[in-house]
Amino acid sequence: MQDQTYNINIEMSVLSSLIFEPTLLQKYNNKISFDSFYLPLNQKIFKAMLDLHKEQRPIDEMLIREKIGLENEEALLHILTYNPIVNLDSYIEILNDYSIKRAVNNLILNVGKDINNNKSGTELQARIGHLSEEFANKYKTEIFEIDNITNIQDKETEFICSSWLPIPKRTVSIITAPGGTGKSWLVLQFAMRVIKNKEASKAFLWLSEDPKEITKNRFNKIYKEILSYNDDWIKERIDISDSPTIQFLYEDQRKVEVSQHFYTFKAMLDKYDLIILDPLIAFYGTDENNNSQARRFMQLFTHWANKENKTLIFIHHSTKNTTQSRGASAFVDAVRIVYELDKIKNKNGDVIDTNKREIKLTKDNYGAGRLLDELSFQRVLFPRKDPKIVVETTLYKETIFGDANYVHNDF
Repeated sequence: MQDQTYNINIEMSVLSSLIFEPTLLQKYNNKISFDSFYLPLNQKIFKAMLDLHKEQRPIDEMLIREKIGLENEEALLHILTYNPIVNLDSYIEILNDYSIKRAVNNLILNVGKDINNNKSGTELQARIGHLSEEFANKYKTEIFEIDNITNIQDKETEFICSSWLPIPKRTVSIITAPGGTGKSWLVLQFAMRVIKNKEASKAFLWLSEDPKEITKNRFNKIYKEILSYNDDWIKERIDISDSPTIQFLYEDQRKVEVSQHFYTFKAMLDKYDLIILDPLIAFYGTDENNNSQARRFMQLFTHWANKENKTLIFIHHSTKNTTQSRGASAFVDAVRIVYELDKIKNKNGDVIDTNKREIKLTKDNYGAGRLLDELSFQRVLFPRKDPKIVVETTLYKETIFGDANYVHNDF
């Protein structure tokens, strides 16, 4: 029960962030309450901060210590050792979810006590109705936003890397291709170009199918031999991972659930505005051909991209012998841009240019085609002095949940 109803580390991180950046209290005041915290001392510290805010006094360590008592000074100092976070949305989502679970558990315990006290069925029914109504009023949440059209700012779609591979900002896009085509080479060069153009402050690529040392080797070849960059600050703004993937949607006793790891994942990537995940299916975790499940999965990311100004790109494997996205159509339906990557071949199916790849824009809801003036184009992805094609191999890798995935090495 402990692991399912609270997380002390997240409570400490939220409190530390509010102390270091008091303006966050105003921003999140309507999203967090005393009940969001499990530990009574954490509730007390949060109340002290609210009181200081109402009194229009500074929210600082000394004044908080004055309100909570000197006996709690050591605990407060421990909280201050946690690194502050600017965007607390994901952490507060987790705390409020735990808070609801605790409240439901208390409701069940209260009804259980009534049963043990020999309450009648009618009394129990009334008690449950009263507790349920009380619970619903206390924990009611807005399930969607309503805005008057006059209050909404008119904006054109913004693209990054518009002259090379246009991708719309604050959305989710998909790049799909057969195994061994060069998807990782494409997205590495894309990330470098975006950072170079200062269209994103920081980029993260979770290239789970390749060891990070191989990715670094490819990065260096692109950096030096294709782009001829010499700005080291570009490297400082691109982070990667080859860790085992996390399945953010999973089946539990015939029900599909969102993993709590998803909210932690979002919080960890708060500082990145360009995020590339490879491959999509490794993060999915349920029936690849189920449209309702795929739609639910994609909604997690489209909402995140829009609300927190993230540009997200999924790398997705294609169906056999094609460049088209495999699995449920809802994956493609949910995104605004889809690119298909393929080798350049002659009429006989022979590869005629090993340094380039053909890219087709097969879904375009925001007008990327107008920036390119074409729907099919070629891009140099590989160093010209190394035309050798590496034969695709199949690897066996496990997710963090231990489920096996068969994954492919790209070019």
